Amino acid sequence: MSLKINHGCGNVRPANWLNTDSSINALFQRIPYIGKILPRFFHSVKYNSSNVVYVNLNKRWNQKSNSVDVIYASHLFEHLCIKSRDLFLQEAYRVLKQDGIIRLVVPDLYKICKKYVNEFEANEIKNPSSEFMWAINMHVEGQYGDMGFIKRKLAQIQGYPHQHKFMYDQKSIGRLLEKNGFVRINFMSYGESNYIKDIQDVEGEKESYLSVYAEAIKP
Repeated sequence: MSLKINHGCGNVRPANWLNTDSSINALFQRIPYIGKILPRFFHSVKYNSSNVVYVNLNKRWNQKSNSVDVIYASHLFEHLCIKSRDLFLQEAYRVLKQDGIIRLVVPDLYKICKKYVNEFEANEIKNPSSEFMWAINMHVEGQYGDMGFIKRKLAQIQGYPHQHKFMYDQKSIGRLLEKNGFVRINFMSYGESNYIKDIQDVEGEKESYLSVYAEAIKP
């Protein structure tokens, strides 16, 4: 039986994948009764499925070496600090089987910057800099609004606001994958894969914002 991991799953939790999330909100919603009242009390995201496992990606993974067929992560990688990013790639390489697949989806810094320049020069929107700052999500004051005391403390425990720690493009993602030993690196489009047959089950319901879709193989 194949093992496919969907790291940072959010609300996309297909039945035939091991879906992981680091959100305390996602963890608590698996608990009977508490899971039902939590979204109402804290106005947090309500998840449609409890098919999720809590994982801290700042630590080594639980999977054995050479035991995983596919690792997928969408709009997670850019939220990791450099140390955790490097650990993620090292652990991904360790746990994947030979010919195992990794697919990373991240915001595309090149496309976002190009969009900003085009909109600025064409004067298409009133404030292209605000649109750009929203897209790169590096630092936007008051992004999460006014929180109550308990919700603010829970947010601090989880490292909120979940802003980006780094931004990537095809070249930087490709270099990182190659540096960590991966081969046959391809850049695909939303919902298309050369290696993952059921990619549409895990890729979400719509295309993510101006993203890089990189996939590679462990030799």
